[in-house]
Amino acid sequence: MRSNDPNPSRIIGGGINTSDAQEPVVVTQMLGVDNSGPIREETLRARFLSFDPLFDAESRLVAHQLVLRGPTATPEAPPELRQMDEDMLLTGLYSLAQDSLTGELPLLVQISSDTLFSDLLQQLHQDGLMWLVPLENSEHLLRALTLQEAGLSFCPRLNRNDPLVYGSMSAWRHLSWRDGERLPAVRAHLIVEGLRHAPTPGQWPEGTWFKGTITAGDTQPGISHEQAMQLDLLAIAQRQSLETLIRFFRLNPDLQPRLLAIANSPAGGLSRPAESTAHALVMLGPQRAARIATLLALAGRQPSDASRHYAITALTRALFLGKVIRLGAPAVNASSAFEIGLLSTAPHALGLPAETLIRKLQLSPATARALAGNASQEGTLLQLALACENNDATSLAEHSRKLGIELHQISVAYLDALIAASALDAALH
Repeated sequence: MRSNDPNPSRIIGGGINTSDAQEPVVVTQMLGVDNSGPIREETLRARFLSFDPLFDAESRLVAHQLVLRGPTATPEAPPELRQMDEDMLLTGLYSLAQDSLTGELPLLVQISSDTLFSDLLQQLHQDGLMWLVPLENSEHLLRALTLQEAGLSFCPRLNRNDPLVYGSMSAWRHLSWRDGERLPAVRAHLIVEGLRHAPTPGQWPEGTWFKGTITAGDTQPGISHEQAMQLDLLAIAQRQSLETLIRFFRLNPDLQPRLLAIANSPAGGLSRPAESTAHALVMLGPQRAARIATLLALAGRQPSDASRHYAITALTRALFLGKVIRLGAPAVNASSAFEIGLLSTAPHALGLPAETLIRKLQLSPATARALAGNASQEGTLLQLALACENNDATSLAEHSRKLGIELHQISVAYLDALIAASALDAALH
């Protein structure tokens, strides 16, 4: 069949470049350890580091905290084990500092009180780097205040049993706090741990940050770490700038190969292969970069058969809705219809109710109505896509009549979209 669409689906581009110049590799040593074998930066990041997000009361990403992956020493563990964890964390931070990754969003790092008295903090200091540290006595307090005067940033956890330490609240721009504690009578920005419920307006002082996922809370019953990562990426793709999206991938290097594979696939539509994730996102531009990131959020870090299906179906629907609008179907605009198609499988891909996604992603009214199944022009188009998927001849004929679009044009438009979106499959394997 030949399409009547003057603008057929075009998702073109090349494969992954494996022969051109490679990016430089930073090599670092374990701090404080006689280690003759250097650790490559990308290996260090992939194996040991993670970047937990912090959000404000409106679920906007505001900072990251550098943490170790996997099991770590508990507060009750022997000091030697806790020191090993801290050494590993600071080694990772040293590697990141060589790449100047602390910049646009603050990066928080937890240290012990004893580390205040080493030279490491001044060696590792960069703008945007903030130290989380417990201050137990006047000696800790004096040292932290001295370093703050020298330009370092701190978010201390103040010992309530030491009047001098606890009375120093007004000296700090940030304070570490726990949900359930009485709010301080100072104007410091709070960084809250242990949040049990999503924050409500007016509950916390303005400028409060919350550790945990964008759905609020350090732990979410029924949601895995992988799902939380997918939701965070989806939220950033929908609501944040291209610069924030680039930073997200730089702080989550294990996602970069998959993003680069999608961007360099026909689905990315690049005119030439990108050599790095940041390069790909810049070449794509804000809108297309957000769409490629959304596809990755739907597919996940290691796509399964089901998640690949969700991502390919989402792209098919998005392309189809855009084509149908060009054929004359009513909608707010083609871009809005495309986004609705792209997000239509998100509730299934992330295993979350549509209402939760609508609220947490702060989706537009048109998208919210369509995903919630409410009557709307965009919702009708989504039903049309479902009818095509199910080969429901009765529904297709009815939609064709209501939209004033010939049935064969709808069929060809869907076939074009299906063929174009199938090119994504190889990038997800």
